[in-house]
Amino acid sequence: MFSFFKSQSKVIDLSFLSVDMHSHLLPALDDGASSLNDSISLIKELHTLGYKKLICTPHVLSGIYDNTTDKIKNAFTLLNNELQRQNIPVEIAAAAEYMVDFDFELMVDKKLPLLTFGKKYVLIEMSYVGASPNIEKVIFNLRVAGYVPVIAHPERYNYYHKNFKYYHELKERGCLLQLNLLSLMGYYGGYVKKIAEQLLHKQMIDFIGTDLHHQQHLMAIKKFVATTHFAALMRNTSFLNNTL
Repeated sequence: MFSFFKSQSKVIDLSFLSVDMHSHLLPALDDGASSLNDSISLIKELHTLGYKKLICTPHVLSGIYDNTTDKIKNAFTLLNNELQRQNIPVEIAAAAEYMVDFDFELMVDKKLPLLTFGKKYVLIEMSYVGASPNIEKVIFNLRVAGYVPVIAHPERYNYYHKNFKYYHELKERGCLLQLNLLSLMGYYGGYVKKIAEQLLHKQMIDFIGTDLHHQQHLMAIKKFVATTHFAALMRNTSFLNNTL
Protein backbone atom coordinates (compact mmCIF):
# COMPACT_ATOMS: atom_id res chain seq x y z
CA MET A 1 0.00 0.00 0.00
CA PHE A 2 1.28 3.44 -0.90
CA SER A 3 0.62 6.63 0.99
CA PHE A 4 0.76 9.93 -0.85
CA PHE A 5 1.49 13.28 0.77
CA LYS A 6 2.81 16.56 -0.50
CA SER A 7 2.39 19.86 1.26
CA GLN A 8 1.47 22.93 -0.73
CA SER A 9 2.75 21.55 -4.03
CA LYS A 10 1.20 20.53 -7.32
CA VAL A 11 0.95 16.94 -8.45
CA ILE A 12 2.01 16.95 -12.08
CA ASP A 13 2.04 13.20 -12.68
CA LEU A 14 0.56 9.92 -11.48
CA SER A 15 3.78 8.06 -10.71
CA PHE A 16 2.71 7.71 -7.08
CA LEU A 17 0.05 5.25 -8.30
CA SER A 18 2.43 3.40 -10.65
CA VAL A 19 -0.33 1.03 -11.86
CA ASP A 20 -3.65 1.74 -13.54
CA MET A 21 -5.97 -1.20 -12.90
CA HIS A 22 -9.00 -0.08 -14.93
CA SER A 23 -8.63 0.87 -18.59
CA HIS A 24 -10.07 0.14 -22.01
CA LEU A 25 -6.88 0.04 -24.03
CA LEU A 26 -7.07 -3.29 -25.84
CA PRO A 27 -7.85 -2.56 -29.50
CA ALA A 28 -11.31 -3.00 -31.03
CA LEU A 29 -12.97 -4.90 -28.18
CA ASP A 30 -15.40 -2.38 -26.71
CA ASP A 31 -16.04 1.37 -26.55
CA GLY A 32 -12.39 2.04 -25.75
CA ALA A 33 -9.40 2.04 -28.10
CA SER A 34 -10.67 1.45 -31.62
CA SER A 35 -7.41 0.32 -33.23
CA LEU A 36 -3.88 -0.78 -32.43
CA ASN A 37 -2.56 2.69 -33.26
CA ASP A 38 -5.14 4.21 -30.92
CA SER A 39 -4.03 1.86 -28.13
CA ILE A 40 -0.36 2.74 -28.60
CA SER A 41 -1.05 6.46 -28.63
CA LEU A 42 -3.01 6.31 -25.37
CA ILE A 43 -0.41 4.12 -23.68
CA LYS A 44 2.42 6.47 -24.62
CA GLU A 45 0.54 9.36 -23.04
CA LEU A 46 -0.22 7.38 -19.88
CA HIS A 47 3.45 6.50 -19.60
CA THR A 48 4.38 10.18 -19.68
CA LEU A 49 2.01 10.68 -16.74
CA GLY A 50 4.04 8.22 -14.70
CA TYR A 51 2.26 4.89 -15.12
CA LYS A 52 4.57 1.87 -15.31
CA LYS A 53 1.93 -0.82 -15.62
CA LEU A 54 -1.53 -0.80 -17.21
CA ILE A 55 -4.12 -3.48 -16.53
CA CYS A 56 -6.51 -3.60 -19.48
CA THR A 57 -10.10 -4.38 -18.50
CA PRO A 58 -12.39 -4.56 -21.54
CA HIS A 59 -16.12 -4.77 -20.95
CA VAL A 60 -17.76 -8.18 -20.81
CA LEU A 61 -21.44 -7.44 -21.33
CA SER A 62 -23.85 -9.95 -22.83
CA GLY A 63 -25.25 -8.99 -26.21
CA ILE A 64 -23.15 -5.84 -26.46
CA TYR A 65 -19.54 -6.75 -25.72
CA ASP A 66 -19.40 -10.53 -25.90
CA ASN A 67 -15.71 -10.69 -25.13
CA THR A 68 -14.43 -14.17 -24.39
CA THR A 69 -11.21 -14.96 -22.56
CA ASP A 70 -9.57 -16.03 -25.82
CA LYS A 71 -10.64 -12.86 -27.60
CA ILE A 72 -9.23 -10.70 -24.83
CA LYS A 73 -5.98 -12.65 -24.68
CA ASN A 74 -5.53 -12.41 -28.45
CA ALA A 75 -5.97 -8.63 -28.35
CA PHE A 76 -3.55 -8.45 -25.44
CA THR A 77 -0.90 -10.44 -27.34
CA LEU A 78 -1.28 -8.19 -30.39
CA LEU A 79 -0.86 -5.04 -28.30
CA ASN A 80 1.96 -6.41 -26.16
CA ASN A 81 3.94 -7.48 -29.21
CA GLU A 82 3.61 -4.00 -30.69
CA LEU A 83 4.74 -2.37 -27.44
CA GLN A 84 7.83 -4.56 -27.46
CA ARG A 85 8.48 -3.88 -31.15
CA GLN A 86 8.41 -0.14 -30.48
CA ASN A 87 10.42 -0.50 -27.25
CA ILE A 88 7.76 1.27 -25.19
CA PRO A 89 8.70 0.59 -21.54
CA VAL A 90 5.22 -0.06 -20.18
CA GLU A 91 4.03 -3.37 -18.78
CA ILE A 92 0.48 -4.38 -19.65
CA ALA A 93 -1.77 -7.12 -18.34
CA ALA A 94 -5.22 -8.35 -19.33
CA ALA A 95 -8.25 -8.76 -17.09
CA ALA A 96 -11.88 -7.73 -17.66
CA GLU A 97 -14.68 -5.52 -16.39
CA TYR A 98 -17.59 -7.89 -15.91
CA MET A 99 -21.14 -6.60 -15.92
CA VAL A 100 -23.06 -8.41 -13.18
CA ASP A 101 -25.80 -9.77 -15.41
CA PHE A 102 -27.46 -13.16 -15.84
CA ASP A 103 -24.64 -14.59 -17.96
CA PHE A 104 -21.97 -13.51 -15.47
CA GLU A 105 -23.99 -15.00 -12.65
CA LEU A 106 -24.04 -18.29 -14.56
CA MET A 107 -20.27 -18.13 -15.07
CA VAL A 108 -19.77 -17.74 -11.33
CA ASP A 109 -22.31 -20.46 -10.47
CA LYS A 110 -20.62 -22.88 -12.88
CA LYS A 111 -17.21 -21.94 -11.47
CA LEU A 112 -15.90 -20.98 -14.91
CA PRO A 113 -12.46 -19.30 -14.77
CA LEU A 114 -12.50 -15.52 -14.69
CA LEU A 115 -9.90 -13.01 -15.82
CA THR A 116 -8.34 -11.53 -12.71
CA PHE A 117 -5.55 -9.19 -11.65
CA GLY A 118 -3.42 -9.01 -8.53
CA LYS A 119 -4.56 -11.31 -5.72
CA LYS A 120 -7.48 -12.88 -7.61
CA TYR A 121 -9.22 -9.53 -7.85
CA VAL A 122 -12.24 -9.49 -10.19
CA LEU A 123 -13.48 -6.15 -11.49
CA ILE A 124 -17.28 -6.03 -11.63
CA GLU A 125 -19.76 -3.32 -12.54
CA MET A 126 -23.49 -2.72 -12.56
CA SER A 127 -25.84 -0.72 -14.74
CA TYR A 128 -26.09 3.01 -14.06
CA VAL A 129 -29.89 2.65 -14.22
CA GLY A 130 -30.30 0.16 -11.38
CA ALA A 131 -28.39 -2.28 -9.22
CA SER A 132 -27.98 -5.87 -10.40
CA PRO A 133 -30.82 -7.88 -8.76
CA ASN A 134 -28.57 -10.61 -7.40
CA ILE A 135 -25.48 -8.56 -6.59
CA GLU A 136 -25.21 -9.85 -2.99
CA LYS A 137 -25.49 -13.47 -4.15
CA VAL A 138 -22.84 -12.93 -6.82
CA ILE A 139 -20.48 -11.28 -4.33
CA PHE A 140 -20.96 -14.17 -1.91
CA ASN A 141 -20.30 -16.80 -4.60
CA LEU A 142 -17.22 -14.97 -5.83
CA ARG A 143 -15.84 -14.90 -2.29
CA VAL A 144 -16.59 -18.61 -1.80
CA ALA A 145 -14.72 -19.34 -5.06
CA GLY A 146 -11.66 -17.51 -3.72
CA TYR A 147 -12.04 -14.26 -5.66
CA VAL A 148 -12.02 -10.72 -4.29
CA PRO A 149 -14.71 -8.60 -5.96
CA VAL A 150 -13.63 -5.07 -6.87
CA ILE A 151 -16.60 -2.77 -7.45
CA ALA A 152 -15.87 -0.51 -10.42
CA HIS A 153 -16.69 3.19 -9.95
CA PRO A 154 -19.26 2.80 -7.13
CA GLU A 155 -19.56 6.59 -6.97
CA ARG A 156 -21.32 6.54 -10.35
CA TYR A 157 -24.25 4.40 -9.15
CA ASN A 158 -26.67 7.19 -8.34
CA TYR A 159 -29.17 4.77 -6.75
CA TYR A 160 -26.73 4.50 -3.83
CA HIS A 161 -26.16 8.23 -3.42
CA LYS A 162 -28.96 8.53 -0.84
CA ASN A 163 -28.07 5.21 0.76
CA PHE A 164 -24.41 5.78 1.62
CA LYS A 165 -24.42 3.04 4.22
CA TYR A 166 -24.64 0.49 1.39
CA TYR A 167 -21.06 1.36 0.45
CA HIS A 168 -20.10 0.23 3.95
CA GLU A 169 -22.13 -2.96 3.42
CA LEU A 170 -20.22 -3.70 0.23
CA LYS A 171 -16.95 -3.39 2.15
CA GLU A 172 -18.32 -5.61 4.93
CA ARG A 173 -19.22 -8.25 2.33
CA GLY A 174 -15.56 -8.41 1.31
CA CYS A 175 -15.57 -6.09 -1.69
CA LEU A 176 -12.90 -3.55 -2.55
CA LEU A 177 -13.90 -0.22 -4.09
CA GLN A 178 -12.35 1.39 -7.18
CA LEU A 179 -12.79 5.11 -7.76
CA ASN A 180 -12.64 6.71 -11.19
CA LEU A 181 -10.07 9.49 -11.30
CA LEU A 182 -12.38 11.56 -13.49
CA SER A 183 -15.15 11.42 -10.88
CA LEU A 184 -13.08 13.64 -8.58
CA MET A 185 -13.01 16.47 -11.12
CA GLY A 186 -16.77 16.42 -11.75
CA TYR A 187 -16.47 14.83 -15.20
CA TYR A 188 -19.64 12.78 -14.58
CA GLY A 189 -21.50 15.52 -12.70
CA GLY A 190 -21.65 17.20 -9.33
CA TYR A 191 -23.42 14.45 -7.39
CA VAL A 192 -20.90 11.84 -8.50
CA LYS A 193 -18.08 14.19 -7.53
CA LYS A 194 -19.60 14.71 -4.08
CA ILE A 195 -19.88 10.97 -3.39
CA ALA A 196 -16.40 10.32 -4.81
CA GLU A 197 -14.89 12.84 -2.41
CA GLN A 198 -16.92 11.46 0.48
CA LEU A 199 -15.70 7.92 -0.19
CA LEU A 200 -12.16 9.20 -0.46
CA HIS A 201 -12.30 11.22 2.74
CA LYS A 202 -13.71 8.25 4.64
CA GLN A 203 -10.74 6.17 3.36
CA MET A 204 -13.04 3.62 1.74
CA ILE A 205 -11.28 3.58 -1.63
CA ASP A 206 -8.83 0.76 -2.36
CA PHE A 207 -7.94 1.53 -5.97
CA ILE A 208 -7.99 4.57 -8.23
CA GLY A 209 -8.44 3.84 -11.93
CA THR A 210 -8.51 5.99 -15.02
CA ASP A 211 -11.30 3.98 -16.71
CA LEU A 212 -9.68 5.46 -19.81
CA HIS A 213 -11.57 5.02 -23.08
CA HIS A 214 -10.37 7.77 -25.41
CA GLN A 215 -8.41 10.98 -25.91
CA GLN A 216 -11.08 13.15 -24.28
CA HIS A 217 -10.64 11.21 -21.04
CA LEU A 218 -6.88 11.56 -21.32
CA MET A 219 -7.01 15.31 -21.89
CA ALA A 220 -9.29 15.79 -18.88
CA ILE A 221 -7.03 13.67 -16.65
CA LYS A 222 -3.90 15.56 -17.70
CA LYS A 223 -5.55 18.85 -16.88
CA PHE A 224 -6.90 17.66 -13.53
CA VAL A 225 -3.74 16.05 -12.12
CA ALA A 226 -1.86 19.34 -12.54
CA THR A 227 -4.19 21.15 -10.13
CA THR A 228 -3.66 21.94 -6.48
CA HIS A 229 -7.17 20.58 -5.86
CA PHE A 230 -6.03 17.13 -6.95
CA ALA A 231 -2.97 17.40 -4.72
CA ALA A 232 -5.19 18.30 -1.78
CA LEU A 233 -7.51 15.35 -2.44
CA MET A 234 -4.61 12.91 -2.52
CA ARG A 235 -3.11 14.15 0.72
CA ASN A 236 -3.07 11.48 3.45
CA THR A 237 -4.60 8.83 1.19
CA SER A 238 -3.42 5.30 0.51
CA PHE A 239 -4.23 2.88 -2.29
CA LEU A 240 -3.35 -0.65 -3.40
CA ASN A 241 -2.43 0.25 -7.00
CA ASN A 242 1.30 -0.18 -6.65
CA THR A 243 0.93 -3.63 -5.05
CA LEU A 244 -0.28 -5.05 -8.37
